[in-house]
Amino acid sequence: MLSFTEEHSRGEWTIDSETSRIRDPVHGLIVFGDRSDKARNETDEIAWRLLNTPEFQRLRRIRHLGFSDLVYPGATHSRFAHAVGVYHTARLLIEVIRRRLKNREFDEERARVALLAALLHDIGHGPLSHVFEQVVQATGGSKRHEDWSAEILQGDTEVNSILQEVDTGLPREISAVIKEEEPKDIYATVVSSQFDADRLDYLQRDRLMTGVEFAHLDRDWLFDCLEVGSVTIDEDAPVKVPCLYLNLKGLQVAEEYLEARFRLYKAVYMHKTTRAAEKMLGFMLRTFTLDSRDTQLAHQEPFLRYFADESPSLGTYLELDDASVWTTLATLAASSNTHVAELASRLRERRLYKCLDVGMHARGEAQDNLFLRFRRELSDRYLGFDSLLFDDAPVTLYDWYSFEDSSALNKILVKTRAEDHEPKDIANVSSIVPALRDAERIQRVYAPDQRQIEEITRILEEINT
Repeated sequence: MLSFTEEHSRGEWTIDSETSRIRDPVHGLIVFGDRSDKARNETDEIAWRLLNTPEFQRLRRIRHLGFSDLVYPGATHSRFAHAVGVYHTARLLIEVIRRRLKNREFDEERARVALLAALLHDIGHGPLSHVFEQVVQATGGSKRHEDWSAEILQGDTEVNSILQEVDTGLPREISAVIKEEEPKDIYATVVSSQFDADRLDYLQRDRLMTGVEFAHLDRDWLFDCLEVGSVTIDEDAPVKVPCLYLNLKGLQVAEEYLEARFRLYKAVYMHKTTRAAEKMLGFMLRTFTLDSRDTQLAHQEPFLRYFADESPSLGTYLELDDASVWTTLATLAASSNTHVAELASRLRERRLYKCLDVGMHARGEAQDNLFLRFRRELSDRYLGFDSLLFDDAPVTLYDWYSFEDSSALNKILVKTRAEDHEPKDIANVSSIVPALRDAERIQRVYAPDQRQIEEITRILEEINT
């Protein structure tokens, strides 16, 4: 049982150490509160209160991997579970920083902001997680989940009320960390970098819940090899900033970490069946909103009401969860728009579009050139072009940054020799990472049935001879 004990006489919240814990399939027992550490105990108290807000509980109703259970039936874990796991992992990283610094220059306030940002980093996700964001973009929207997270943190919500009780500036500080594209200090790297609590959790969680046998990560060894040092950034005005890095014994497990992420992207996140469902949902909503934006139906369903409103409110957004999507699909399956009804029915019944992987057919020509030429040919020659869906996305092992600016904190840093003054980018010390520097591209065409796939495959083979 999960509980909080309220001490009415003092108006304070304290954690009941006997019951404030969560059993997690990835991390085991996650305990909130540490009586031996006042700062950690206070932060855990805040975190526990945030967990119990309506805005955070909504994450229970949002699947972490969207449509991936269409391929991997076990992949039904929630954003709630992931967020708790990220908070736990962030605590471990912060403890490494605290221990390595031996309390020299350790900033308790920045650590608290980072920990709460780690907990709340996904609070603004829409239904089906990243699927919703892709659908928003496909229908002409631009608002990201980080923007909604900031609104939840700073708007009229229980989350905001709790944070305001602690410090009136806390919602703004946490929002800034969540929205930063580049980490500003060692604490922010725990929340968002190429080696952050978010990735460390989802790589383990998604591997476990999908049941894939690859992408194992030796987390215990990885954490044991972590050190705190400094790295020089900005060559024009050099400045040293604290950073997390791996010692020589951590090089191999860091390579495995990157490889795990790369392989999960290819096999799970970018799986052709999952992507087909995502593309179909976006296509259906584009068709619906163009043809029926002002119908009564759009006002009955929260999911459609969001897309019918040019500037949806935070209240409208918080009504959205996975159930709202599936309810909408059931409604649209009976739509008078036969095209919309067909797409909705197919999504509900897993009758998904078939896939042609253009990259598998590239012979002697750059894949990008072939894909562009193929699309032009289809537009000119294929009568069913309007029914086709296209997918063009990169899959990278590692993002490349320069030490000339603060984005260097995004790097995975490794020190291979004790006499080195500073750690180096893993790309400069690994033989594996540079070999995979060039990004692969997923370039596919989806069609409603196998007959159409066969027709467009003949066109592809014709232009690729």
